[in-house]
Amino acid sequence: MRRSISLLLAAALAGCAKAGKPEVRLYTWDSYDDPAVFEAFEAKTGVRVVTDYYGSNEELLAKLMGGQGGYDVIMPSDYMVDIMARQGLLAEVPADAVPNRRHLDSRFMDLPFDKGNRYSFPYLWGLTGIAYDSDSVKPAPDSWSALWDPKYKGRIVMLNDQREVIAMTLHSLGKDPNSRDPKDLEAAKARLMAQRPLVRAYQSENQKALMINGEAALAHAWSVDVNLAAREKPSIKFAVPKEGAFLWMDNLCVTKAAPNRDAALKLVDYLLDPEVAVKLHQKLGGGTPIKPVAERLPPEARGNPTIVPTDEVLKKARWLKDVGEAAPAYDRLWTELKAG
Repeated sequence: MRRSISLLLAAALAGCAKAGKPEVRLYTWDSYDDPAVFEAFEAKTGVRVVTDYYGSNEELLAKLMGGQGGYDVIMPSDYMVDIMARQGLLAEVPADAVPNRRHLDSRFMDLPFDKGNRYSFPYLWGLTGIAYDSDSVKPAPDSWSALWDPKYKGRIVMLNDQREVIAMTLHSLGKDPNSRDPKDLEAAKARLMAQRPLVRAYQSENQKALMINGEAALAHAWSVDVNLAAREKPSIKFAVPKEGAFLWMDNLCVTKAAPNRDAALKLVDYLLDPEVAVKLHQKLGGGTPIKPVAERLPPEARGNPTIVPTDEVLKKARWLKDVGEAAPAYDRLWTELKAG
């Protein structure tokens, strides 16, 4: 994804650190944590968790490539794990260093972006699809083309995420969502420019509020945000487009430059503990890759394909992949689109 515990919390935690007390620095998505869980970790291990937040995978990459942060544990998404591993930014983690990996669902292991899980362990997964308010959007959307419906002009919200938006648009055109072909990218640009007047905002962090207060009727959205919004407003639903949704998975990784590697491994293992993961699922509303957690969820959660996926959904969904040398072209397209 992907999300709004204040950055002031991280500053407060850091400011309150007792001299000499061990710390582990976590860099993660906004609202992707739970202070109560970290307090329990500190009570158990004596290690304080100091947290900082990013809004996109690209922001995370830029921070680490610039040598900033001094972070121990990070949570990059699928395709970004591949990129960061090749850039030498991630530490290899031996299997026996994370005993709780035994609880992970095999369907989320040994994936193309990290064969053998040398660098990453799945933390939270979900789908990118269409959020809609069933009170005002009828019939329910069943295709990406709904996001180009002029009937909802000014009430369509798109993710503020370059890779997600361009991949979805390519997919809606029947093209490879990870295409590097300049002609495909030109076609995607034209389609996005045509959509631009209909879009209220390109926004990732505040979609939940926009849906709840009725400012957005349709949204290109991460399922985790839709699940949380539906808790407050049950008319908000998630649609899996007939073309197929996108799969995303945020992962626990230890940085190669981790100042406190031992504490980092303890934190990774702790977050994969089923008892801890149940609490995180209840707070975050995302899909869990930890089998004992999925088995303990209530029936309504087990029946939600964005939490406990069916094989059919997984088979049809697509992963974002590194676009390699086409990255500058993606950057230009995105800049031109945002400039209007």
